[in-house]
Amino acid sequence: MSPPKTLFEKVWDAHVVKEVAAGTQVLYIDAHFIHEVTSPVAFDGLRKRGIKVFRPERTVATADHNIPTLHQDKPIRDALSAQQLNALRENCKA
Repeated sequence: MSPPKTLFEKVWDAHVVKEVAAGTQVLYIDAHFIHEVTSPVAFDGLRKRGIKVFRPERTVATADHNIPTLHQDKPIRDALSAQQLNALRENCKA
């Protein structure tokens, strides 16, 4: 009888597509979570390669790094934060 698996191991095993050299595994990721800080670089990379987001219906975008804790009803004062949030919004539309 094999030892019991952790929840992580069960989820991992459910997503293995292929085993390759030296025990490395290829996984199928069925949900993709993005945010406003690093996604502009990722979207730019996709555009440069001429490819689109695979299964956009399985991609969830959240603005979680640049949203102020207080006064969320007011415009974002930090220019870089506002730019990153706008880029996320525009990339999601595209």
